[in-house]
Amino acid sequence: MRWTESIDIGRPLPQVQRAIADEHQLMQWSAWPAATGYTCSVDGDGTSIGSAIVFRNSAGVEQGRQQLTSVAPQRVEYRLRNRGPAGRDMTPEVDFRLEELTPGTTRVHLDFRNQVPLPPPLRQLAGLVIGRKVQALVSRRSRGTEPTGHMHVVKSTELGADPSPPPDT
Repeated sequence: MRWTESIDIGRPLPQVQRAIADEHQLMQWSAWPAATGYTCSVDGDGTSIGSAIVFRNSAGVEQGRQQLTSVAPQRVEYRLRNRGPAGRDMTPEVDFRLEELTPGTTRVHLDFRNQVPLPPPLRQLAGLVIGRKVQALVSRRSRGTEPTGHMHVVKSTELGADPSPPPDT
């Protein structure tokens, strides 16, 4: 299962890159805690390779990790480990690709990849279902309740600036 979501952020590329690569900041605007009911904490300093966001259920049992694996000026990569269908471990890959549109506007592409740990026919079915749920979750958090697709949303308030409406393109 693979998909990409894109969003325009009304902040300079270096500031957006730092916010994505800082797990403490990333958790502030992540949809996962509210959508899953999990609590989140950072294992490590939150900015170094190997640091991870740890997801726990209401009983405090670890349900997954999102580990920072690579930081470059125009790319931040995370690798996840979480429980999938029938309790099987899943290892999705989430890469953030950053593109400067103007000195104050950055387009962020979130590339999601995962192989569901099931036999091929069931993998395709589970991939469709899980992919739609994850994609809808990301879209709802990024845009309110709008359907999935290419987004042009300015998220300045989440990076400490005053909100401003995005230009229509």
